[in-house]
Amino acid sequence: MTCDAKVEETPTPTAPTANKSTAQWRIYTDIGRGLVQEGKLDEARKYLERALVEAKRGFGEDDAHVAAALNNLAELHRIESRWEESQRMFDEALQILRNSYGENHPAVGTALHNLAGCRLAQNDVDGAFALYAESLARKEATLGTNHPEYATTLYHMAEVLCRNERKEDAVVVLERSIRVSEEIGAAHTDACLRRMKRLAQVLFECARYEDAERVRRRILSSLEHMHGEDDVKIAGACESLALVLTKLDRLDEAERLLARSTTILSRVRGDGAALALASARLNLGEIAEKRSKTDDAITYARLALDVLAPSALDAIRRDDLRDDVRVGIVVHHARAAALLRRLAPNDPRACNHAHTATQNLAAVKAIAEKSGVAIETRVRAAARALEVSL
Repeated sequence: MTCDAKVEETPTPTAPTANKSTAQWRIYTDIGRGLVQEGKLDEARKYLERALVEAKRGFGEDDAHVAAALNNLAELHRIESRWEESQRMFDEALQILRNSYGENHPAVGTALHNLAGCRLAQNDVDGAFALYAESLARKEATLGTNHPEYATTLYHMAEVLCRNERKEDAVVVLERSIRVSEEIGAAHTDACLRRMKRLAQVLFECARYEDAERVRRRILSSLEHMHGEDDVKIAGACESLALVLTKLDRLDEAERLLARSTTILSRVRGDGAALALASARLNLGEIAEKRSKTDDAITYARLALDVLAPSALDAIRRDDLRDDVRVGIVVHHARAAALLRRLAPNDPRACNHAHTATQNLAAVKAIAEKSGVAIETRVRAAARALEVSL
């Protein structure tokens, strides 16, 4: 499944002999999960519902295979934001696993983790944290502390702490999650890199720039080791490190990293690459402004706005985009508009961009407010740059 939820399909110790229903359960499950991967959710639901029926027929109502089938359907409902159904099925799967295995079994820890994710998606932060803590205890008791599943739950607990504005505590938990990944030989994996990126971002938000620099250098080094020096993923790592160095007023290296990023991205096609290139050019423009290179800064601002202006309008209309992505594009457009207006206040295009950016920020204000303090802070900072109040 394309999601955070984990699925346990461990048979019960007294699993029945294979029969027609157990075979169909396996077939329907594989087809349904494949359809979810392809984004064909309506078709996937039909097969996953059939899998649940066949699991009950073939294994019995209270078997762990039924819990796995419920878990798959619950995750599908979560993807579709059908929270009540999702939570009910996650909870039912948990009860079956508890009855089948007792409390101290890895499957119970996984089920608690899944239910916690559902609670967090509904902004039940305290309920989610309690379930993640219980999941962590079950995983520690059954898997030990040097296990990837243990590291995964630590990572999600850190996210809850961030939502509660306990970012220094989140740093400690994230560092522990990363340390577990490194100790089990998973340092150069996508999962570990994702945790390192989140740690660097939290450190950045806590204004711990030297620590954020250290982590972002490790990320860049790991990506170079995994993908080579010219992969598109290197571009994002270069830009992230450059942002920290800019905060530390180390502009020469920041500029070199951003130039490397633009070189990589200029060879890539697609909307995502175009937005990433616009972001790098915006950051180059802001560095040029710091160095009083006005002409260069104006050029970078205009190049960024060519992409960001239409993209911001599109982001406002696109309900299918994640909220942080929609707000991020609008904020980048506002920063570029503010930069151009500061440098070329008499340019009619600068005034038009500033006016549109102000309207866009007002349009995403409600989205930002429900997305957390970090995103809301970015919107307020962009509004200050435009010298407007929302």
